[in-house]
Amino acid sequence: MISINVYDDQREMKQHGSFEFPVAVYHYVMSDCVMGYINWHWHEEIQLNLVTKGAIRFYADGQQYLVKEGDGFFIGSGRLHMARPESDPDSAYLCLDFHPRLMSSFAGSIFEKKYVTPYLENEGMAHRKLESVDPGAGAVLRQLSEISRLYREAAFGFELRIAAQIAELWLRLIGLSEEKTVPAAGKAHDTVQEMIRFLRGHYREELSLEDVGHAVGFSSGECCRLFKRVTGGTILNYLRSYRLTRSIELLEETELPISQVALESGFNGVSYYIECFRKELLMTPLQYRRSHRIS
Repeated sequence: MISINVYDDQREMKQHGSFEFPVAVYHYVMSDCVMGYINWHWHEEIQLNLVTKGAIRFYADGQQYLVKEGDGFFIGSGRLHMARPESDPDSAYLCLDFHPRLMSSFAGSIFEKKYVTPYLENEGMAHRKLESVDPGAGAVLRQLSEISRLYREAAFGFELRIAAQIAELWLRLIGLSEEKTVPAAGKAHDTVQEMIRFLRGHYREELSLEDVGHAVGFSSGECCRLFKRVTGGTILNYLRSYRLTRSIELLEETELPISQVALESGFNGVSYYIECFRKELLMTPLQYRRSHRIS
């Protein structure tokens, strides 16, 4: 199962590629992901996605984009985001992650000063949908497919070829950013990150919306509005989803009884835990443990 592990500030733990070659290409099938979707996270790498089957709804900075097969989505460095299948649980997408330093050549270079740093800070390069019918976006998506082929085949010189493709692809994206500016989420984005950090740090406890509000210095009502604006979902749904994710880890990695798994994951009753688990994963925790046990 695919799981995105994050630190307390939602930064993804996984390194994409290596320091020497900070590039990685993945193909995600949503049904292979824990909970059936990619949960909230961020990373320093820039990300480009191409939906290869079905439709994926991408969320970033309080906005959401429905991306259908053949179209794509761009996410800038450091942006909190997530992805869910729209209807088909087997919806899939190709994902390219690359670190900005790949295009900088070296610290202080003209490439970094003129073509990288200014655009990492530009809200027009925050995130955007890429439609294949648009000539500029279509060219970017074709390059993404070519990079995927080069990465998969790994023939001699593929790193140089991929680096050249990414440089050209980045130049195209810069051009697209001049056409459309994405409004900044500003303080709302930072506050929601604080809320998520609090929820992750206290998920074993019995939490109320008032507790969340007190932690970030807002009323519970304002917290709900901000959370909905940035993530598209509710605080309580996020908390329940995170508790289920933690419980899955315990089911796979420990021999704890189901009642103890429920307690350790923050559920206040085993019946409610089983009900939530069955609703989300279409099986009971015991059935999941039997079919996903790590030997």
